[in-house]
Order: sequence, then C-alpha cells, then structure tokens
Amino acid sequence: MKVLKTKYCFSISEVSEDTFRTLGCDHSFYFSRHFLAAFETSNPHISFSYLLFYEDKSPVALAILQQMDVALDNAIENLPLSDRIARSVQCYLNNRKSRVLVCGNIFLSGSFGLYVKNGFSKRMVYDTLSRKLAPNLFREFKSLKTQRSSNVFFLKDFNAQEDAYANVAEQHQFQSFTMEPNMRLAINWPSFERYKESLKSKYRVKVNKADTTSASLIVKHLNSAEILEHKKRLEELYSNVTEGATFNAGKLNIETYVQLKDAFGKNLIFNTYWKDQELVGFATGFKVGKQLDAHFIGIDYEYNKQFAIYPRMLNDYVRMAIDLGVAEVNLGRTAAEIKSTLGAVPEHLRCYVKHKRSVANMLFKPLIRQIKMTEFKQHTPFKSLSK
Repeated sequence: MKVLKTKYCFSISEVSEDTFRTLGCDHSFYFSRHFLAAFETSNPHISFSYLLFYEDKSPVALAILQQMDVALDNAIENLPLSDRIARSVQCYLNNRKSRVLVCGNIFLSGSFGLYVKNGFSKRMVYDTLSRKLAPNLFREFKSLKTQRSSNVFFLKDFNAQEDAYANVAEQHQFQSFTMEPNMRLAINWPSFERYKESLKSKYRVKVNKADTTSASLIVKHLNSAEILEHKKRLEELYSNVTEGATFNAGKLNIETYVQLKDAFGKNLIFNTYWKDQELVGFATGFKVGKQLDAHFIGIDYEYNKQFAIYPRMLNDYVRMAIDLGVAEVNLGRTAAEIKSTLGAVPEHLRCYVKHKRSVANMLFKPLIRQIKMTEFKQHTPFKSLSK
C-alpha cells in the first residue's frame, strides 16, 4: 500500500488556513481551528502535535496527536491477570510512567483523531499513520528537543464503520481491545412528556422520581465569564468524578470551556445545578449539527443521592436534545446501565495499542487480552420498538 508523505506541526497555529480549507475541516466542529486551539492552549500538561498527510503535495488528512505521562502500573490492578503475568507486568511497570502518544482527543469519547479529506482512502491514511508510529519511522519526532520520545502508541475509539479502515493497524503490530461503549439515544419525540409516554411504566416512574427528587435544584446556564468566576468550585466538582475513574490519562482544565464558549456560543452547553446558594453539579455538552454530545460533568456526592443530581442531569440531556430538535443524543460512556434505562443503546468502540519495544509489546499481549468491557444489563424501556 502506498505510504503518504507527512509533516509534523507542533501547534495548531502552524497549520495554514489553506490546509484547513483544502481538507474541508474548517467547517467541522471537532476538527475546527477554534476547537483544537481551545484544548491546546488551555491544557499545557498535554503535549499537542498534528500530523499532516500529503499526496502529490496536496494535504489529504490531519491527525491529532497528544502526548502525556501515564502510570500504567495502576491501570492493571483491576484486571483478572494470572499471578505469573501480573508479577511480570508489575515488575516491568513498577514506579514507571510511560510516555504515551495518543492519536485522538483524550477529552472526547469517539474517533476524533483523524480527519480525512472527503473521497480519499481512509485505509491508506491509517496504514501510513500506523507505519509512522513505529520506532524506525518516528525519528523526526524523537529528535526534536521539545519532545520526549513516546514508549506507547495508542489509537482510540473506533466504531464499527471507522474500524473497517483503522484495523489495518494490526498489520503493524498494534493490538486491539474494546472500550466502554458510547450510549446513544435516537430522538423521535416532539416533547419530553411524549418521550415519557413512550416508556414502560416502571421506567417512566424512574424518570419522574428523578425530576421530583431534584425539584428543589436550580439550573443556571453559564457564559464564559461566569465559568471563569466559578472555576475553583467547578474544578472541585469535576475532580469528584474523575478521581473515581479506574483509568484517567489527564484532567481537563476548566478554562478550556471559557474559550469554547467564546468561540461556539450556544453550541456549548454549560448547565450548573444549585441547591440554595451552593453549586452542587454541572453538566456540559456540544450541539454538533443534528446531534447533542454529552461532555464532562461534575457532582458534589454529598448532595447526589438526596437530590438525584446525576439522574436529573441525564433527564436534562434528553430534555435538551428534544428542545434543540436534534436527531440523537450521545450520552457518552460510563454508567451504561442507568443510561440504558432512558433508552440509550451501546455503540461499541475499539482501540489499538503498541509499545515501541518489541519485548515490551510481547509482554503487553496477555495484558491487552484481559481488557474487557464492563458488563451491564441493557434495559428495554420503551413500550414498542417504534417508540
């Protein structure tokens, strides 16, 4: 297969406007200059870079790369490894932080690592990318003084359609595994009341209970200045959620939302939940065309059970999707079962990983095979398939 020429850029500002226009990604929300710049400039703990692909001097694709240090030894603690494998992996990883290079956006759930010009071969681009993330073809990245060499290469979050192209990575010693699915709900109702009418009785009771229990909460929409004003408290609420995660590559700087709000206005949802004068939760999302994508949340767990903050947030995502007139709401991953009680169904995602050292890559194989999606009960809450 033909290997495309490539060029590294170490800031989104180095990618020209002509390149954005030629690729067609200047009109894409998640690959627009403003979106990428907001994440790059607000999160200096992550090293951002961009890989451009060319055919006959014309740009055909753009890859989003992020580098970070990750303590992989903590990530294996909950895997059902045999004692022998666990000792071997733990011995190798003990007290080490691996430099991980991710093709994708670690702050988004989905395939947001590669934009390919319409009509060009995605498989050819993924093939070149997989070759490029090999030790012998990564010299120009390693040689730059501002960049440390990565040990682990990671291609993230491909649904079945995108994986048909991305699976070429397995020809270059990448190993695949499944991730927690995105939970998606198609929107077919003119109002939230009609949505509730489509639910079976016990699920409608759950939705109503969440709204009733949380009735004393006040919902406020924040603008960019207000996000900055409440930054400290928002960070506390966000940390409450991320600290409970089994694996967390990096925290998002709340100031990212300030830039996104200024750039995208009403297309960035930033709802806060207040009990009296106390900020007890927030929920964010992006309206992208005919889809609403849930993003990060924050919760004060001292209030969560008593006032059903999280169930109310989920209700509100459905409520907002209906009010905005979108065709689908992506509720993201985690807490898949409770999301399925609202009618969301899983979109399964696959990732690929490779260690730059052959011996370490062999050691990773039994570890990768043990990574399993958390099982959950998929509920069927609607009275009929037609809703």
